Amino acid sequence: MDDIFETKGKHIAPFLLTQTSVKFEGTRIFNGVVYFKFSPKDKCLDLVNRFMSKTADLVQPKELLDAVETFRDRVFEMKEKNYGDAKS
Repeated sequence: MDDIFETKGKHIAPFLLTQTSVKFEGTRIFNGVVYFKFSPKDKCLDLVNRFMSKTADLVQPKELLDAVETFRDRVFEMKEKNYGDAKS
């Protein structure tokens, strides 16, 4: 678990989904917030720092849009599942 980077960021998670040097490890929901998990943590932190400082490598627009859609779909899926479990 120490080598896992988690983010709820609607910009960071899709960006990390486009990166071949990190692995998407799934999601978890806590207090109604969906967190995306990636590894290795040190590589994720480097990519996030580069993203925030606008020095990250460019990403193909189609790839980024697909990642944003995946992010959105996963958030809706997880929240729906969580709320469905709460009603049962």
